[in-house]
Amino acid sequence: MKNYQKILLAFGAIFLFGTGINSIPTPSAVEPAFDENDEPTYVIEYGKGDRLDQATGKPLNLIQITCKGKGVDQASEESMEECRADDSLVEYQYGWMDFATYKGWRAYHAECHVCHGPDAMGSTYAPSLMTSINEGLSFDDFYAVIMNGRGEAEGAQKGNVMPAFGANTNVAPHVEDMYRYVKARADDKIRRGVRLPKLPKWKDPE
Repeated sequence: MKNYQKILLAFGAIFLFGTGINSIPTPSAVEPAFDENDEPTYVIEYGKGDRLDQATGKPLNLIQITCKGKGVDQASEESMEECRADDSLVEYQYGWMDFATYKGWRAYHAECHVCHGPDAMGSTYAPSLMTSINEGLSFDDFYAVIMNGRGEAEGAQKGNVMPAFGANTNVAPHVEDMYRYVKARADDKIRRGVRLPKLPKWKDPE
């Protein structure tokens, strides 16, 4: 038997007998959301996730881990020490993000993480966008800085000028969605390093 035939048979066996993962229904698509101030915001659906490990029965869509009610990325080191010593203080949260927030996660890590750090946590080159939003950065200001850039005259640190992305087709169409993603991080809804499980893509009713 040729190698490619063996590969096809192997894939067929996996398909027929399973991969150790059971699928369960995923919630329906949701429309991109805006808050009471008409700023873009995320939609999160907590639940068991859309996949269960057959061996353990545990869900696979882990999007946040909390320590004493606070996400592990933002919990104090003192709290983390307590949680390491006492599992009852730890909660594992499973679920999905809306498709718009998923697109924001994808766009952020395609273009922005090089300077602003993975997961919007900041770096030596640029500040944490999570912190900026928690300190009051509005969507309008977020949008303006991305589209127009920020030089030293606008408050950028010397040598750390923010370039304008208004003409960048990988960024400009996705600013609302990137804000949704960074807002979800700032609000302690999703942990760092997670590959966001997404709800189905929203389609406008005809």
